[in-house]
Amino acid sequence: MKTILLLCLMGIGIMFPHVSTAQTPVIKGQVVDAKTNESLPGVTVVIKGTNQGAATDGSGMYSIKAAAGQVLVFTFVGYRPNEVTVGKSAQLNIRMETDFQSVKEVVVTALGIKEDKKNLGVTVTEVKGNEILRSQRTNFVDALQGRVAGLQVNQSSGLPGASSTVVIRGISSLSGSNEPLYIVDGLPYSNKTFATSSFATATTSGQSLENRGVDFSNRGADINPEDIESVTVLKGPEATSLYGIDASNGAIVITTKRGKAGEMKVSYSNSFSVTKINKLPEIQQVYGQGRNGTLDSTYFQYYGEPYPAGTKLYNNISPFFKTGFAQRHNVSFEGGSVKTQSRPHAI
Repeated sequence: MKTILLLCLMGIGIMFPHVSTAQTPVIKGQVVDAKTNESLPGVTVVIKGTNQGAATDGSGMYSIKAAAGQVLVFTFVGYRPNEVTVGKSAQLNIRMETDFQSVKEVVVTALGIKEDKKNLGVTVTEVKGNEILRSQRTNFVDALQGRVAGLQVNQSSGLPGASSTVVIRGISSLSGSNEPLYIVDGLPYSNKTFATSSFATATTSGQSLENRGVDFSNRGADINPEDIESVTVLKGPEATSLYGIDASNGAIVITTKRGKAGEMKVSYSNSFSVTKINKLPEIQQVYGQGRNGTLDSTYFQYYGEPYPAGTKLYNNISPFFKTGFAQRHNVSFEGGSVKTQSRPHAI
């Protein structure tokens, strides 16, 4: 009896295969760019959690077997992954948005043109703006020291606000300038050190000789490090092919920050620093001031007579140096849409 019943069930399964086996629906659709509506060939379509997948053809069309409730994952280089849950409809058209963070590294070349780093025929080094900020240097030129191979930063003195000059791959001229060319958002920028031999506020009508050779820092110090997105350094005479003879000593290409499409964003940052002198010069307080000759004789004394006992001496050096405290606050606003953008404005 059991054998007869088993044979009957097998016969029913052969005659009506759709009764025991459910067919998986085929999901079809087209994948396009969300901004340009152009079809995207080569997009990978995979059922999440499985190895089952497909790819779009030259027209962006795809087809894959997937049941209701399963999740389809669409991935493509330079675009954000898109996950869609299969429903009752067998037609799923997908719009993919560009993901700028996943694009391969690009650098800024002449006149602000962006190019893949691997496609350039010149030696370039890129320093991110965040690295410059972490150095806490008021002059962004000083922050390049030690971050770019072959680049040397020279400071005119150790005084606050002293000018800084850059030499890339050594000195090439004994009489001319060895400074590289500075480019800010595609425009040349002068980094010359400003010094003067004539002050408008001088008491004389001629040259103000008492202020001759005063160092008023370099113009690169006027660039706010908070506004820098990245700094690209082009080394050697190869940069001449991009910017001409002015870049024979190399070029430093500065890209400032730009607003991105999305909601308005307010950023705030601050920094605090304390400066204190750790060593003072020794002062002799035994002998008085020497003399440098008289009307009838010529001689020089380094020290004069010893101070009389009980002489009150003053230290005019220690009280001169105070503990310095500096604080910086930066507030920036940025935002925009697809058509209009507002760069961050620092306050």
